[in-house]
Formats: sequence, C-alpha cells, structure tokens
Amino acid sequence: MAEQKTGAAKHSADYRAREKAKAEKLGIEDITITMPGGIKKALTAELKRHGYKQVQELWQDLALSWIAQDPEERARRLERPGAPAFYISPKLARQFEAASRADLRRDPGDEISYPD
Repeated sequence: MAEQKTGAAKHSADYRAREKAKAEKLGIEDITITMPGGIKKALTAELKRHGYKQVQELWQDLALSWIAQDPEERARRLERPGAPAFYISPKLARQFEAASRADLRRDPGDEISYPD
C-alpha cells in the first residue's frame, strides 16, 4: 500500500519540483568540487578578505574572468612548470664531494687546476 504524504511533505515536494524546473529553465546546474582541507581553509580566508558572502559568488567571478581572457593567456596559465629531473640535496652533495676527494687521493692527477 502506498504511503500517504502529509500536507507539509506535499508542499516540500512541490517546492523542490518548482525549484528544479526553474533551474532547468535558467540553465543552472550544480557541480561538486572536492578539494583538500588546507585549500578550503585558504579559500575561506580569501572569501572574507575580498568581501564575498558565498563561495558561489567567487567561483562565478573566477569563471567569468577566466572566460574573458584571450585563449593564449588561458593556455599560458594552464602550463605547469616541469619538475626537475632530479634534486641534489645538500647531504647528497656532501657525499659526492667526499667520494670525489677520496677518489682523487686514490688516483692523483685528475685534479682541476684553475688559472691564477
């Protein structure tokens, strides 16, 4: 047997249907963005700093300013700097220096002499 809805439940369902129809008519859709907590915290601070009341305002302004840019500028901003192929830490540099000096002691004559 189907469960009967109360007056409040019918009203809520009607309201949701009207809001959904209005959003479809206006071409509005919801999106979900998943982000780390640290970024969300920084974003919240920026919202307050720049006077935004809702995060939706910020996202809309960001999207509109992105769209207004030239395609070349958008492409430039999307470029990510390449990561270096390797990183030489100070510890690794010291180990290399010590190994080089030990090698030179074993086989002298390969030293680099700089002019005076």
